[in-house]
Amino acid sequence: MATSRNSTKPSAESPHITTLNKLIAAKQASITPKDGRLELALAIAATTNLVTVNATATPFATTPDDLFDRTFDDNSVGISDNQMPVLKANLSVLLPEIASDISQIPDNAALPIEKVAELVRLSLLAHSNAT
Repeated sequence: MATSRNSTKPSAESPHITTLNKLIAAKQASITPKDGRLELALAIAATTNLVTVNATATPFATTPDDLFDRTFDDNSVGISDNQMPVLKANLSVLLPEIASDISQIPDNAALPIEKVAELVRLSLLAHSNAT
């Protein structure tokens, strides 16, 4: 029985298409408004040795992979109330344009990381609209 062309599996992407797709993804990332998630993840990773960030991946990747579903004091994140000022200082270095908003984040490690990410996103948006 003959196999039709439509029933065969698609071939692997050619190297030049892969390269072009990477270039497109990088350009898209450069024009997309900054939402602060990467900076927050980097600030967390700078505060605790339990979290790592792969910023070369698109989108960036974290360990643990569900970082934004956790709280700062989660056993897999390992930030205490006493370390929250350090986290906020790290984040302020990465996002100086919203440092005043970052300083208002409570020094409570039980905060959900996603909620802080949303505050950072909205602060960046408000800052970009004000300029």
